[in-house]
Amino acid sequence: MSAALPGLTDVTHLFTMLFGHETACKARKSPLSRQEGAIVASYLDNCGEIKRLISCDIAFANSAGAALSAIPAGAANDATKSGEVPENILANLLEVMNVAVNLFTESFGGRLELGSVSRLSDLSPETQAALASIQRVKLDVAIPRYDMGRVDLIAI
Repeated sequence: MSAALPGLTDVTHLFTMLFGHETACKARKSPLSRQEGAIVASYLDNCGEIKRLISCDIAFANSAGAALSAIPAGAANDATKSGEVPENILANLLEVMNVAVNLFTESFGGRLELGSVSRLSDLSPETQAALASIQRVKLDVAIPRYDMGRVDLIAI
């Protein structure tokens, strides 16, 4: 299977559908470090093997999780400042990551499904190893009224 990843246009399209037409995505040069990637979603093929990951920082986790269900921006931004992702926002982020599997359908060339959405501290050794992949699309994502966050889409 291909190690291709979706482009900026595809990611922007999905995120504007989820969070509104003013959502902006911009490519960046540096990948998230392991420490910055607070939440990681893994996507599995039909054999249960990890083929794609989405790693995001605390700001994206809080902003995307909150924006999906209209949790006030102030609450999400305060959680980001405190370095936490509250359970209710994490539950909403799981839904965002579930929809995000659609980003990989065409570029992967086969069926993928969401395997897990985990805090960095809870990752399996297999997922931790997969984070070392250098095949990435690195984005800054600005959701209106929420803190800007960073996302890496990763091919294994």
